[in-house]
Amino acid sequence: MKLNIEQSKLAEILETAYLAISPKPTDPILGNILLIANEDGIVSATGTNLNLTIHTTTTANVETSGQVALPAKLLTDTINNVRGEITLEVENQACIITHNSGKCRLIGGKPDEFPTLPKGENPIEVNLSAKKLQAALEGTLYCTNSDETKLVLTGVNFKIDTNKWQAASTNGHKLALVTGILDSEYSDPIDFTVPGKSLSELNKILSQSADTSVCNILLSNKTIEFSLPNTKVISRLLEGEYPKINSLIPRTFEYEFTLERKGFESALKRVSYLAERKQKVVKILWELEATQATLYTEATDIGDAVDSVLMKPATSHSENISIGLNIDYLLEGLKHIGTDEIVVRCNKPTQPVIICPMGGLLNQLYLVMPVEIKQGFEKVNNQSTKTEVSTQPEPNTEELTDIAQATNDSENSEMELPSLVAKDTTKGKSTSRSSRSKKEVATA
Repeated sequence: MKLNIEQSKLAEILETAYLAISPKPTDPILGNILLIANEDGIVSATGTNLNLTIHTTTTANVETSGQVALPAKLLTDTINNVRGEITLEVENQACIITHNSGKCRLIGGKPDEFPTLPKGENPIEVNLSAKKLQAALEGTLYCTNSDETKLVLTGVNFKIDTNKWQAASTNGHKLALVTGILDSEYSDPIDFTVPGKSLSELNKILSQSADTSVCNILLSNKTIEFSLPNTKVISRLLEGEYPKINSLIPRTFEYEFTLERKGFESALKRVSYLAERKQKVVKILWELEATQATLYTEATDIGDAVDSVLMKPATSHSENISIGLNIDYLLEGLKHIGTDEIVVRCNKPTQPVIICPMGGLLNQLYLVMPVEIKQGFEKVNNQSTKTEVSTQPEPNTEELTDIAQATNDSENSEMELPSLVAKDTTKGKSTSRSSRSKKEVATA
């Protein structure tokens, strides 16, 4: 094999293929990138860890066709540190790389031992805008579960029904859902779950694709192929039934508030410094007449913080509502919403809170469970001040309740998505701030 190629072209396909290489490959050959040069001037680079395979191509001046498997990291680092036109010449398993200021020789593995690209039988074809697929991954990947004992929850679940499609993820405490419309219709419902690790690498490739690119998806029984111009990403599917996401989302809401996203995010960050490190709980009082949301946090023996942001209520209720939420979960959800305004929808203080963008490329929602706070706000001299806020540590699994009990629409759900409702552990204990009274808040 012998070819001449621009450094930038070779570096690009190597970096893409390298995304599929495991840092600790189970077989030495899996630590290599397979380079293949064809007489028609097409050069391909392939990397795999057996669960994920990335195959990408470019053009070059190929004098002699052939193939070689070279150490992925060593090859990528070498090409990234040279400039100009490069000549690759392979003899047996050795590759001589000649550049404008010198040359080097790399010893690789046997290319015939490199795994072949997996092929599915009778695949279902789906075409989707690359930018819409990227938006769906951005809006769901952050809610996948990192605990591999619940393997199916480590992925993103996709459903297609006629011409409607959705992507959903959950880790048991929070949930993300993105929906859209396809150009084609499918007679039978389609349901599959793709590993989050595979989709994270796909997302990096999608971020570099053109706005007009279309992703051709080929779905088989055990594998899925995402085909983009010059690049294919092939992943194994996760087995097992994914929880019934849609039955966990309330269909109606008593309260709705519109806020400026960056202002709300900034207020959360300001009060987060005075929140307890373990709980990271913020109490939000939605004041309807004042059209503002007041945020309150407290850290024992350190201090407390109060902040507020303007909001637009849309509700028939006249009573204010206060809800306790995990600050980190809130900030994480806001980070993955790209619009200037958001809509917060809720019912009772113990039921799911939904956050949606105003507009956007796709329909998107983020569900987070509240934290029950026994103490609340008092109005003293027309200023929002605290009485005593009882923020409890995040409970163990035994102390959690099923989210199905928090919404009337999920009675038949098979999913165990626990809420963050903690037991009150302050009974019988005295507070270090005896000068302040402790008052029980009647939740709305």
